[in-house]
Amino acid sequence: MRIQWKITGSLLGLLLLSALPAEAGKVKAQAHETELEQSFEAAAGETLYFENLLGSIRVLPQTRGRTVVVRATARAEANEVAEARRLAETVELRSEQRDDGTHWSVTYPEARLFRMPQAGVKSLFSKWVAPLVKRNTISTRYHDRAVEIGSARGAIAVAVDLEIIVPMDLKLSIYQHVGSVECSAIRGEISINVREGLLEAGRVFGSLHAMTEGASARIWGFDGKSLVVETGSGNIDLKEVKATSVRTDSARGNIVAEGIASPELEASTGSGDLTLARVEPKTLKVSTDTGSVDLATEMKFMREASVRSATGNVTLRLGSFAPFDLAANSPSGAVKGSGVNVEVDQREKNAAHLARGDGGASWLVDSDSGQITVRPL
Repeated sequence: MRIQWKITGSLLGLLLLSALPAEAGKVKAQAHETELEQSFEAAAGETLYFENLLGSIRVLPQTRGRTVVVRATARAEANEVAEARRLAETVELRSEQRDDGTHWSVTYPEARLFRMPQAGVKSLFSKWVAPLVKRNTISTRYHDRAVEIGSARGAIAVAVDLEIIVPMDLKLSIYQHVGSVECSAIRGEISINVREGLLEAGRVFGSLHAMTEGASARIWGFDGKSLVVETGSGNIDLKEVKATSVRTDSARGNIVAEGIASPELEASTGSGDLTLARVEPKTLKVSTDTGSVDLATEMKFMREASVRSATGNVTLRLGSFAPFDLAANSPSGAVKGSGVNVEVDQREKNAAHLARGDGGASWLVDSDSGQITVRPL
């Protein structure tokens, strides 16, 4: 593997830590920015891992050849110019060949406490991460040591923005501890993990497994085999997805999906709400513990559907022509049909059996105590 190096640095000068006027006698922060670049050739199907502690990762396609380009912008702040320069120039790009592939990561200064620099932040990074680290302290492990990111006294201000340009058909693994990941127009077997911040992927092809703890995930224009999106407390937003299978799961976040064309669609949350529009799967499984469900489908290809909310309300907006057979049950709630042209085999306050035509989708809809409502699309 032949690696090319390019390193440049630029002093940004005096910068305030906030937009407010500094108090008399208060020391103004000094900022320094350093840029690094490496490039190497990668074979089709090769596995690459990239990891960053604080900042952002942006992944873009290589339009010609098999060259991978890694660019890093390291930003640091300190009370003294020399210290800001020292912190920024401590940052390096490190690669290690392991049995499962090549692992790339960013080396940071030896410290336990980090905070985000206030100057020169990027758009996604600034919008989503600045409020996050100002409110909370985030603990993680990086390069075999425990670190904290927040606004604690004594924390050093260093962050790194990575831009990675990759050829098609790689096995790619991205891990951003605190910050944002943005992928656009790439193809391969892709795994993205963001602990806290924001994950956004658009026009991705192949397979994608997106995971977060507190970060929100937005996926749009996906076209490929499998799409899996999992979050802890972050929201999930899917739009215009074509895939062989789609699975989303969030412990406490909301899930919003629109324009999902997939034979298999599964969506589940713990306490979040589920809003699904223009979804056309063959098999559908939707569940939430305490959230509500609002689902709209023409049932063009539907064969089997299961919808459950333990305590939340369920609203189904069904196409006007496709046949279906639906059994709804809410022992401590209510079942309502509003404006739907159906044959009623059974209708009680807490249960209903509705049908239209022969064959079509078979629905099972349950809620322990919520209201189930069936409406026309």
